[in-house]
Amino acid sequence: MVKRGIYQRIVMNILITILIIMAIIAIMQNSEQFLSQWRSFQINKPRGRVSHTYRSDPKNRYLQRDLLILLKGDTAAAKRLLAQQRRKQPGKSDNWYLEKVIFDLERDRRF
Repeated sequence: MVKRGIYQRIVMNILITILIIMAIIAIMQNSEQFLSQWRSFQINKPRGRVSHTYRSDPKNRYLQRDLLILLKGDTAAAKRLLAQQRRKQPGKSDNWYLEKVIFDLERDRRF
């Protein structure tokens, strides 16, 4: 009887060890997938300050108003000019894009 109990414990320990090893292998495979996805995310992540939609930031409402005044209310042109600057100079702040478009418009109108 004593031998039977020892054998049961040995079998249980072996089964537990196998389950632990299988869990470790699964975790390692998932971590490798996670790391590869994380690396690809970091490569594609823009550098510098990330620009969000210029309409959602209340800090630049006065710049939006000035831009629309310069364009005589043409919101499509304002969006187009802002998108063009975002493509040319990625990673800048919303205020920078608005100020740049306003500066370019005022500069072009002087001449």
